[in-house]
Amino acid sequence: MPKTEFGTDPDLPKSGGMYVKLKAKGDKLKFRIAGTPYYHVDHWIEEKGKRKKIECAKYNSEGNAADCEYCDQHKEAVAAGNKELADSVRPVTTFMYPILNRDTGEAAIFQFTAKGIHYDINGYAKEGVDVFACDWLVERTEEPGSGYYNVKRLGEDKLSAEEQEELDRAKGFNLEGKASSSIKETEEDEEEPGNGDIDGNEDVPAEDMPF
Repeated sequence: MPKTEFGTDPDLPKSGGMYVKLKAKGDKLKFRIAGTPYYHVDHWIEEKGKRKKIECAKYNSEGNAADCEYCDQHKEAVAAGNKELADSVRPVTTFMYPILNRDTGEAAIFQFTAKGIHYDINGYAKEGVDVFACDWLVERTEEPGSGYYNVKRLGEDKLSAEEQEELDRAKGFNLEGKASSSIKETEEDEEEPGNGDIDGNEDVPAEDMPF
């Protein structure tokens, strides 16, 4: 984890907050992806009337090889048809996209748990689209059957010098978690110049993650 010594200025985004989340219906975000997304998986366990976040041992391990008691409980509850128990111990995946927020012109981290957002962008990547070269617009619609979010690919507008500086700042963020293998920069992309809260209603079962 990065540290900041007293007497020095940490290299952090400008005002507006580092994390951007779409919390309510109608919320939108226009952004450009700065680098490889990261994700981590947690269980939210209720203890003494409060929800406690516990890191998933299995899906945060190399090759998903570690054992996790909560994943085992979730699997058993699903098999037994116990929805209440399954929901209480399900693994929740949080994505973290380093971005240039085109609405503010600042570097930020787009944090979300809705797998549909990632899958939509990844679908373009699979078709050969350079997902780092264009802008994206994500809107929280909360429409049934839409996965709650609408994802649009926008144009490849040239960035201003200030925007480019913020995009480069976002590329340098030290994100914790596992790097996505489905949307990532190549070595060529990296050499090219210019380039704790849960939001939303859609928890992502770790079993569905194609990383």
